[in-house]
Amino acid sequence: MLEIAIIEINRIVEDPDQPRKRHDEESLKGLADSIRQHGVLQPITVTEVASVNMFKIVTGERRWRASQLAGLTEVPAIIREVDPEEILTQQLIENLQREDLQPIEKAQAIHYIKEKVNANNREIASRLGVSERTVGYLLDLLELPELIGQQIVSSPNRPSGGQLTEKHARFLKQLNDQPELQSAVVDKIHNDKFTSDQTGKLVKALKNRPDKSEEILSSPADHLVQFFRDIPADAPETDDYLAFEGASISGVATRIVGFLPNLNSVYPTKMSQPEVRQVLDALTSMKLAVDGLIRECKMELGESV
Repeated sequence: MLEIAIIEINRIVEDPDQPRKRHDEESLKGLADSIRQHGVLQPITVTEVASVNMFKIVTGERRWRASQLAGLTEVPAIIREVDPEEILTQQLIENLQREDLQPIEKAQAIHYIKEKVNANNREIASRLGVSERTVGYLLDLLELPELIGQQIVSSPNRPSGGQLTEKHARFLKQLNDQPELQSAVVDKIHNDKFTSDQTGKLVKALKNRPDKSEEILSSPADHLVQFFRDIPADAPETDDYLAFEGASISGVATRIVGFLPNLNSVYPTKMSQPEVRQVLDALTSMKLAVDGLIRECKMELGESV
């Protein structure tokens, strides 16, 4: 059953299970200013709490809070009978579209839904309209130490600027069994503004050569590759794989990684203009070839291109 009505604000209460646990005050003030000028353009959604003659918010808590700041005494609302199991799902779907909901809050809400309805990641992804991989990545955040998990921010399509993002978290999780090393990597991300890709290389180097952790942590990002290639002299070698430190890397990947140090000896500032132009042309050709191979690899892995 669905009904639209004008409801007194003091008869509406927030849902204590709402995944959003904080509200940006400046953002609320901006929304309140808009509501003063134009009113509430989109009704909130509530469900009736019949026993106390009140209404609980399903979606639209920001609009409700901003309406209070704007001095409104009533707001338009869609009154719905909602299955309790669906309320949090609807709230999370609404909030997943907002950048200011922290990833850890999304993860906690997804975990709550998963436990509440006894669903697997695929079923949760279907409910929320996101990929199963996204659900898995978010739930992985809950495995991080709490202090690190709380620092994770969303940073889609822009540099992280030294903040911890969900992509950083995927690599930090690999160091859960080494908390001191994990904290050192977090500091490296903050202080040196390491990207997620650089963090991945850093963690890989630390896992490959734990005996050189201090040297690795003090190395610039573009020098980390040396720790991927630091293979013991007695490691067995085959045509297809090089085994080292309990891991395997294909011969093709080894040759690619082995080529990277050659670029470290290229210094355009010490070249003549014609040489710089030739190097630029060569690098451009290389980039085209690399971009093509990256696309093919992603397609083989089923990743977005």
